[in-house]
Amino acid sequence: MLYSLLKVLMRITVRVFFRNVTVRNMELIPKSGPLLVLANHPSTFMDPILIASMLKRKVYFLAKGELFKGSFLTWLFSRLNMIPVYRKQDDPSQMNKNKDTFVKCFEHLEKGGAILMFPEGTSITERKLRPIKTGAARIVLGAEARNDFKLGIQIFNIGLNYVNPHKFNQDLFVNIDTPIAVSDYKDEYTLDTFKGAANLTEEIRVRLEKLIIAIEDDKINELVKDVETLYKYKLSKDSGVGKNDKSQDFILTKNIIETVHYFSIHQPQRVEEIRQQIANYFRKLNAMDISDTDLVKSSVSKTFLRSSFNSLLTIIIGFPFYLYGLINNFLPFEIPGWVANKVAKSIEFRGAISMVLGMFTFLIFYTVQIVLCWKFTHIQWLTVVYAISLPLSGIFGYWYYYRVDKIRTKWMLLSLFYKKSLFISSLISEREQIIAAFDTAKKEYTEVLELKQKRDVTLVR
Repeated sequence: MLYSLLKVLMRITVRVFFRNVTVRNMELIPKSGPLLVLANHPSTFMDPILIASMLKRKVYFLAKGELFKGSFLTWLFSRLNMIPVYRKQDDPSQMNKNKDTFVKCFEHLEKGGAILMFPEGTSITERKLRPIKTGAARIVLGAEARNDFKLGIQIFNIGLNYVNPHKFNQDLFVNIDTPIAVSDYKDEYTLDTFKGAANLTEEIRVRLEKLIIAIEDDKINELVKDVETLYKYKLSKDSGVGKNDKSQDFILTKNIIETVHYFSIHQPQRVEEIRQQIANYFRKLNAMDISDTDLVKSSVSKTFLRSSFNSLLTIIIGFPFYLYGLINNFLPFEIPGWVANKVAKSIEFRGAISMVLGMFTFLIFYTVQIVLCWKFTHIQWLTVVYAISLPLSGIFGYWYYYRVDKIRTKWMLLSLFYKKSLFISSLISEREQIIAAFDTAKKEYTEVLELKQKRDVTLVR
């Protein structure tokens, strides 16, 4: 009961917290039968909440044993389908309890249940995949071995690709892979249990890495981020990739990584020169307190001049509605973020705490406000209208705030453009040179790939 109620609330909360959630291959996940779901782990509590609310079946979680402190927490977490697992780095003396954990997992899978695990064993918000532990492979292989490999357990790998899991109103791309049939490892596991588990773990690692943006080298990661900022919009436009096509957008980022990696190996000096050029460009932007997006939009100042009157009308007409939304939603919106910043031990906890706490603050505040409206008016239709207006005014208020901020930035840039037109023009020219360098590199890398494909075809013949 508690699990089902929270799942409904969390499903709504996830949809509100993220601007856009795109899920690829959801239809592949079966609604029944033994299942192990594995995912990367960039955001502590948010990752299991997100996956559990997304799946159309009950899920059991493996959670750190150190969370199960005291009878109440043990009772609560068991009602939320959490199974304790004990890690050596937390308390080596508790490791012997994992035998019971494995048995519980075996029994659950034998009943056709679904288990969710994060095989990295730790949560870090980086575009990396940490070393994969063998526990997941040992659980499913052990369960199948107990049943002569007749259970039919499937492993589904899920890649969680957040723009920023710790910030409200960001995008999320959930990338689901085709299943791994555990029975395929029957012969290997029967001959050598250690080798069978190791090989399955390696397949899990390879598949998970393909589902996420994983960059091991920090310098390459920073360069890829800069290329995405400056070049991805043009790349998407040239490739015909729509704004909401997250699958193709993901592929574009993968292609950028491959290109940067190739030139970092084969032409490191050239890469370093481009890196310095980009750093110099961003340094100038920061000195002016503007972003790359702002600069690009400032180059179409004539369009902005035509829309200035409409922008002014938006500010004037929308202000009373914004003020109404602000009064009714400010505290429940701000409190979760403030608390998360105060209590979060690390950034990996911040987004999850803010999201979950936000669900409760809005429920509490809205309930109190609706009750007070009824108590003071005793007018049914007015109370209903007021209740409906609460979330709608909150959404409008958020939109209005950022809309006005964009208008303010445009006006500031327009003023800056006329005051320092020569400097702005030089910045735009500098940006165009960087884009031209990207275009050249893209063309060269495409030619390299085409030559490689021709050689591969020749060798096959």
